[in-house]
Amino acid sequence: MHSVKLLILLLIASITLPAFSYGQDFDQKPLTVGFDTHTDLSTLRIQAFSGDWQMTCIPVTATSPARLATHSVIVEKTLSEGEDSVLMLIPKGLIGRFSNDKDLDSGFAKVVFSGGEFLNLEFPDMPPLLLQGKIEIDFVEKNIRILNSINTAQFVVSCASRIAIGNEPEALKAIITVIRTRLKYLLENPLHKDKPYDLCNTEHCLPFEGCGYNRELVDLLVAETRNKVITFKGKSIQPRFHNTCSGKISAASDIYGVANEPYHPAHIDAPDEQSAENCYHSPNFHWKIELQKFDVLDFLALAFAAGADKIYTAWEPEKIDNNGRIYQIALKGRRPKSVSGTEFLQQLQFHFGQNSIKSMKFNIETLTRTVIFKGMGSGDGVGMCLYGADGLAKKNVSYEDILKFYYPGTEIK
Repeated sequence: MHSVKLLILLLIASITLPAFSYGQDFDQKPLTVGFDTHTDLSTLRIQAFSGDWQMTCIPVTATSPARLATHSVIVEKTLSEGEDSVLMLIPKGLIGRFSNDKDLDSGFAKVVFSGGEFLNLEFPDMPPLLLQGKIEIDFVEKNIRILNSINTAQFVVSCASRIAIGNEPEALKAIITVIRTRLKYLLENPLHKDKPYDLCNTEHCLPFEGCGYNRELVDLLVAETRNKVITFKGKSIQPRFHNTCSGKISAASDIYGVANEPYHPAHIDAPDEQSAENCYHSPNFHWKIELQKFDVLDFLALAFAAGADKIYTAWEPEKIDNNGRIYQIALKGRRPKSVSGTEFLQQLQFHFGQNSIKSMKFNIETLTRTVIFKGMGSGDGVGMCLYGADGLAKKNVSYEDILKFYYPGTEIK
């Protein structure tokens, strides 16, 4: 009888108590994202898109980054829903202009926004940012800096909504789990230890562009996979992923020269060698671009010679893996040197645009005045192929099996 009562109590507890305490609930863990604006930013337009926002203006002190102390007390103000403000950085710190003509002319070191639902930030020549949580605006030298404090689940929803391929629920759950795992790894192994934020919003850490792209389906699936991460031998991994592999996944040991990621091996992206590639439906499976020869020489000078002409006059593939990806480039000229394929691709995309050279898997056709790149895939080709995950989901493969396919030897916990 006592054993039956004990069993009933245990069943009730398993239903009514959460699976994780707050300390174990990774999806509720707070984090701060630092935004890279890629340019000197001195003016920022802010709108209370939804809800009323409390503005806390923190004064300049001897230890703050401002030039002169111009205000000695904290100033608080409400930015009502629909109201606009413009923050500007001048020599004495941050000042504000408001649509109700109540300006802040004293220089402040930091302005903190909290309490509202959505805050819209607009920059010159850049897409707007729709943010939630707490937003801190401060500055480093002549550049306004933006910090956004949210929880892990909010970050995962926004990141996955932005990069996800299609609407297949199992593929979306796989992508969500990869992002959550990568985020956990980055929080445990931070790349910005000397900064006031946990991670940046670029691919250096994880791409994050605010909540303006949030999808309701992704939000539901984040809740459904709550706290799920990929582990290898009991530890969270650093899962690599890319847009399109073009049918063949490359090993991290080749592309990045790492020896401690056995869960990133080279393999075909298909059920077997006779089947169609999982990512064959990707628009990036094949691509082609034609560039002027003098533009390529300008690229070599700007990317690798600090703008000096004739330091590097040519380049050629130096090492290629078994899948056809170039993972080391030889720069020819007065100062010959080798660079990694990933660095070369990053510089190519920075110079010619993200949709120019999409991967390091290409062949070159040289004409009189131009060079034609004929390539396959998009990204580094290591880890999970996003279009491949979508293709597997279309074949009714579960998200757990998708993850085990791309990260063999791992577990989902």
